[in-house]
Amino acid sequence: MNWLKNSFIIALFLCLPLQAQDVFSGGNWTREQVADGIVLSRAAFEGNLFGSNQYLCVLEVAPGARFDIVPAEEGTLETTTALAARTGAVAAVNGSFFNMRKPYGSVNYLRVDGAEVSPNVLRGVRNTRRTLQQTGAVATWEGSLYMLKGDVISRWERDIEAEDIVTTGPMLLVGGECEPVKKDGFNTARHPRTAVGRRADGTVVLVVADGRNELAAGLTMAELQQVMAALDCRDAINLDGGGSTAMVVRGQVVNHPCDNKKFDAAGERRVANAIVVTLAPEK
Repeated sequence: MNWLKNSFIIALFLCLPLQAQDVFSGGNWTREQVADGIVLSRAAFEGNLFGSNQYLCVLEVAPGARFDIVPAEEGTLETTTALAARTGAVAAVNGSFFNMRKPYGSVNYLRVDGAEVSPNVLRGVRNTRRTLQQTGAVATWEGSLYMLKGDVISRWERDIEAEDIVTTGPMLLVGGECEPVKKDGFNTARHPRTAVGRRADGTVVLVVADGRNELAAGLTMAELQQVMAALDCRDAINLDGGGSTAMVVRGQVVNHPCDNKKFDAAGERRVANAIVVTLAPEK
């Protein structure tokens, strides 16, 4: 992976035209067929991804599976594992941002099965300013998953025609082009990250990067953007990360959530919502 040696500093600020093999070639990858059209790939990188130790999980879901956004029970938080189990999902990742202390629940707009569950919690003196984490959205329509960039219309997410919606952000890719990455502490520090992308053929790519451990440094937002571009996503968006980052496949946590400060599968955090994948019913 010689390109990393030559362009690591530049890659923090630019979205370079990487190829999937560039990301996949540096790690000790394993691939598992989870179900028809669903493949889980995992790899540890020993100092050779962005000049650091990393651990990535990539779930590729071909068109045909169904996606839903599932909230925790009202007034509570639940693990991604529990949300996946409650819905009979074959796989799931944590969703968008939320209050970790009472009152529990999403701080971002959330619509489930056509019903609004919560609004965006806005900031500023007049409570009119969106956060960076509310500038895009993940939406489902007839079981398909989409990423949408916000516009200048106030409360634009309420006009989206979709069954499920959760605002999140920042956007990473739109139509194959990289979005500008704001240089602030949230973006430039390395943390565990969760992202979702969509390829031109409709394949959805769910990615988690572990972090806060000597075996997994975590990614900056620009590095996460690089990974999603390398995986051939045309659209991609950041979800909640940090201790919330978790991927569950067939009822098992497949990454290393960091809330217990150990590099194992036992440090899962309770969250407000999750994106789940269910198999299409047999005809």
